[in-house]
Amino acid sequence: MRVVDLTHPISHSLPVYFPWHPPTELVKTANFEEHKCEVTRVSIGTHSGTHIDAPRHVYEGAATLDQYDPSLWFVDAEVLDFTPREPRKEITAHELKEKLARKGMGIVVKTGWDVQFGKPDYYQTYPPLTREAAEFLVEMGAPVLAADTPFTMDVHYVCLKKGIPLVTNLNNTSHLKEGRIKLIAAPLLIADGDGAPARVLAVVD
Repeated sequence: MRVVDLTHPISHSLPVYFPWHPPTELVKTANFEEHKCEVTRVSIGTHSGTHIDAPRHVYEGAATLDQYDPSLWFVDAEVLDFTPREPRKEITAHELKEKLARKGMGIVVKTGWDVQFGKPDYYQTYPPLTREAAEFLVEMGAPVLAADTPFTMDVHYVCLKKGIPLVTNLNNTSHLKEGRIKLIAAPLLIADGDGAPARVLAVVD
């Protein structure tokens, strides 16, 4: 057994998509010389870096992350490998159907785009899932959908309407082979959270 960390570290350089999204800041508020300890204040948006979206993110009054049963954050999942993938080349429902036959599995979409994270065009060039692909995953009963990319708003609307959390911006997917893993995707327990940064791990046999 080995554990692969699928999380982008939290740092000042975390990119954000919308200009109104808060920047990430880490500020030392205590030091060993003055306080005999070290403390850091962390300021981060709920949709920065490796994070999980709740339905509340796009649907007013919908479920928040803290309302989910914590068992959802430890699931059997299928890694679907689409590497190498060209910029902006959509992942279709047909392609998913060729790879996924078992219902009820968490899904990890691997495109290799995590190596582009932090580059200025990351959010403009990633290969997205189509709306039809998201609808197929809903039909397959996926409890959670994860990818090493962002998700389009169409995918947000389709999956989050059905209560399927989106685990966004995975890292280190080159260490995963196509097939079965245990996926640990644990968001911060934020009250009424529309989303939250998460530590995401893959347990591989």
